[in-house]
Order: sequence, then structure tokens, then C-alpha cells
Amino acid sequence: MKISQRIPLLQDNHSHPYLYATLSDCLDISNVTSKLQALSLITGSLSDNDVSVVIGWNNGHFDFSDSELERFPPLIIFNLSLHALLMNYSARKIVARRFPKLAERYRDQKWLEKNTSLALNFLVDIKGCSPGKLRAYYDFLARSGVWRAAEMSLKNEEWLNKFFEANLAERAIFWCDSESFQRMSDAGQTRMHGIKLFADGALGSMSAALHRPYLSGTEGILVHGDEDLRQIISKIYDMGKAVAVHAVGDMAIDQVIRVLETIGTQRCGLPETRIEHCQFISKQAAVKAKALGVILSMQPNFSFDSVCYRERLPEEYCRLNNPFRMLLDEVGYVAGRDLVFGSDGMPHGVGRALESSLFPPFPGQRISLEEFIAGYCMPDMRHGHIDIMINDAIRKVDTQVTLI
Repeated sequence: MKISQRIPLLQDNHSHPYLYATLSDCLDISNVTSKLQALSLITGSLSDNDVSVVIGWNNGHFDFSDSELERFPPLIIFNLSLHALLMNYSARKIVARRFPKLAERYRDQKWLEKNTSLALNFLVDIKGCSPGKLRAYYDFLARSGVWRAAEMSLKNEEWLNKFFEANLAERAIFWCDSESFQRMSDAGQTRMHGIKLFADGALGSMSAALHRPYLSGTEGILVHGDEDLRQIISKIYDMGKAVAVHAVGDMAIDQVIRVLETIGTQRCGLPETRIEHCQFISKQAAVKAKALGVILSMQPNFSFDSVCYRERLPEEYCRLNNPFRMLLDEVGYVAGRDLVFGSDGMPHGVGRALESSLFPPFPGQRISLEEFIAGYCMPDMRHGHIDIMINDAIRKVDTQVTLI
């Protein structure tokens, strides 16, 4: 069966457009599954700048040895998740000049998870971003069907001002970490919608905190203890800002909800609170989150983590990933109200988002077109629209974006 329909442009509720604009001219090897091909592409893309940066490395496909990296001039390779990186010796020497702790401890995954903002700051510092570059990236997003994109990792007012210089402030919703927020002026703080923090890591770095070890025996990482997390979230509420907590694994999700229950009891309810990703949320945890009024901000494209990370996930976790039908049908979450969708930029665009929603690896991950529109689209078509053709027989979606 084929279905044709016109839908609004997307509102991506979780992304990092400033970072992705900064990295837009870096080599991206996210679609490369052969190490030989990756090494060949890296060889052909070496920059004339001090350090070459490569993004999109999926360590589920291959790893790089130190000897392979040392063949190159200064080189840094970021994991697809942006939660792990590799550097050769000549790159470490350069990084050490401005980010000595990062150069010293980048292989320490627990340290890196606690200092994710530092790692991303360093990445932007190396590459740099201008208002023109930011504007060009938002033009790319629009052509891909995305009109508005939440900026989840704003670091300072310099970044914020570039959105205004590029006339993009109305196309972004601004979140930052607590330290960045406290360094901002009153005007900068007023423009921040909320503050984001991390409870665990990512599947790409095997640091998302699961109740079971990964198949390799690696255990995930909880960034904070319960009491530390309670104090951090409570202070954010005291600042009068919304809270977004990154929690991928079921252990991290359970911890966040446990802490939120304690805070909710103390405060007689919670201000606006989101859990980001929550890929392995259980029904029990979802019921508690729903009762607390917690919004779940999830990524339909991450349903394919059940396929690309099956070499590291216990079998039942592949099935439990992104349990949208449980959330919508059994717990009572409502798309667009307390369940919202985004991409995390992995990748941006309506095509992958729709196919991941309508044709995921497991039936429990499916999102209907109506739910997709409610949780992912702009409220109207005044900036443009997307004509879609859904072909159920071949599990394919064709899209045509029209901008106004």
C-alpha cells in the first residue's frame, strides 16, 4: 500500500546545531564499515590546519590501533556518539596547550563522561564557527525538512550571540549546562530555556548505564551518585529553569526517576523536566515518570541502535530499545504533549526520521504517522511543508521538501 500526505516541517527537539555547524566541513565516516576505506578517506582529507578532525567513527564496525593513527599528522577521531575519541601523539601535544586535562585523560571514559562539555568545547575551539557557517547549516537543515532545532549544548554567550547575528534565534530553543549558565549575564540566562546534565554515557562508547554488562563485559557509567544528582537538579530548579537529564540506559533512567521522586515529594511537584533519550526505559519506570509529569524526549532514529549495536547489547536489550508502543499504548504518554521527538543530529532530516518511525527493527518501536506529526512537526506550514510517499511494501519513504 502507498500513502501520500503533506506534513509540516520538523521541529527537532534534541540537537546540537552549533556543534554540527562547526563540524560541517569535517570528514564524516558514519556510513563507512571498512577500516581500509576509513583509513583511505582519512588520508585523502587531511587538513592544512593544526589538527585534522574526523567524526562518525562507529567502533562497532572497527577500531584503530595506535600504530595506524601515528602514520598521520595531528589527528583526532570522534566516536559517532561524540562520547569517545582517539588522538595520535602529535594531536595530543597540540591539545595539551589549551586543554591539558583532556590530553591527559581522554582515554578515561568515566572522566570523559563527567567532562563531556569540556570535550565538545575543545572541538568547537579547534574548528571555529561563524554566523555565516551557522546560517549555512540551518539552510541545510531546512532543505532536509527541519525548521527548528533545539540547541542542547550552548556553551557561552558568544555562541548565543552568533544565533542572533545569523537571525536564527527564532529557529532554536536554547539549553546549556549549569556551569555555562552561571557564567552568563542576566540577559544570557534569561534566553536559556533550561539546563541539561548527564546521568550516563552513550551506547557508542559503551558507557550508557545498563543493569547488565555489555557483551564484552564492559559496564556502563553513572556520572553521579544519587545525592549529588539530587543536589544538582534541586539547584537548577532553584534557578527557575527547566531541567533536561541525559539518561540512555535503564540503570541511569531508574536513578533519575528515583531522585526526581524524592525531589517531587520535597517540593510538592516538579517544574518542567525532561529525560533525554531514555532508550531502555521500563514500564515501571515509565509509569513513575508519567505520574511525576516528566516529559520524555526521544529519538526514533535510535531504534536502529538495536541493529548497529547488537554486537555489544544483551539480546533482550535490542528488543527493549525505544519502547514507543509501551509508552503510548500502555502507560498513556501522548505524542507532542509529554513525548517529543528529535534526532540528536544522528542524522538530521525527515527521511531517516520517518523511516525509523514507521519501519523500525521491532514492532514495539513503531510510531504512527499521526503520532510522528504530533511529536515531531511544527504546528503549521507557514515556513514550508513536506510531501511524503510511504511505500509499505518496500518499507520506504520518499520525501519532497518545499520551503516558503
